[in-house]
Amino acid sequence: MDGDRLVPRDSATYREFTRLYHLAQGLRPTAVDRWNRDLYATDTGRWGGFDPKTGSIRLSEERALQWLTGETTDKSPRRQAQALASVLHESTHAGMETDAPAEPNAVRSSHSLGLMEGFAEVRTFEDFDAFASRAGYPGLSLGDPQYPGAYAAVDNLLDQAAGPRVTRDMLIDQGSRGPGTMHFDQVADAVVRNRLAEVVPDRTEDRTAVRAALIQTMKHDQWPTMHKRPAVAGNLAAEDIRRSLNAKVDEIRHHYQANPAQPFPAESPNAEAARAALDGLPPPAAETRVAGPMADRPPNSQMRFLSGQAPAAQATRHAPSLGDGARGRTGGQVATPSRATGPARD
Repeated sequence: MDGDRLVPRDSATYREFTRLYHLAQGLRPTAVDRWNRDLYATDTGRWGGFDPKTGSIRLSEERALQWLTGETTDKSPRRQAQALASVLHESTHAGMETDAPAEPNAVRSSHSLGLMEGFAEVRTFEDFDAFASRAGYPGLSLGDPQYPGAYAAVDNLLDQAAGPRVTRDMLIDQGSRGPGTMHFDQVADAVVRNRLAEVVPDRTEDRTAVRAALIQTMKHDQWPTMHKRPAVAGNLAAEDIRRSLNAKVDEIRHHYQANPAQPFPAESPNAEAARAALDGLPPPAAETRVAGPMADRPPNSQMRFLSGQAPAAQATRHAPSLGDGARGRTGGQVATPSRATGPARD
């Protein structure tokens, strides 16, 4: 890519980034590490980005890399905080797979784009103080989020789902492990455990169906572009979801009161995987390395959900163009999120 320079692995900058990257991953360990150990300095307007096709990470030379000095500086604490947030954000994307094609409740549509970026942003803010302190950069604080709409929507949604059995922090842990297309199912599972544990039978068929029904209430039509929207849009969408989610929870309660032996009727978000399971066929294959919307993709069925083309068998379904977690400058209105806010990403 024009303007990119491979950072030498024996340089102080590379060593400091690697140290920070491992600290970031150590805060919420996962079984996946997709970073290929190539770090690029870029002169684009973005703070940084993770390329899920190659596994490389890019950070702005001016906006990020020069501020990773190993200690807090008085020169520009806001920029230094943004640089550290970039490491947290990109490490979140690198620490999980994107797709889960064999899972019937995987949301393999563009709705997952907004939720993935909003989740990475929420995780960044949740862990920033501990990360900065452990890394030797105490006293820094974040400003406004770069994905204000996605941040506000996910922040609100996690609070809706959290409860005594699955807490907010547990949800962030689960989300950090991914895969990204399972974020909706993870939130739905928290709703089941926190609000419907005594209602829904502890049978796989029932629980999967109930989560599928709850996922449908959360697939707001603004999710595909939520990462481009202001915080007020994210909060409004989350309140729309709250009303739909509460109504569906009541409907599920009434169903099991009347029909305790009958699974709740619901349509799987991933019909291809559901059909394969019913027919005893092998599950669809995963493609875990390509998720960036700007990458060239071959036109085979395995890649269609990533390129935004609806598979022939699911022509009425949407397909996602999942983001690469790039951090850059954003504009537009930023309403006050429900939690502390941080550096803008796009």
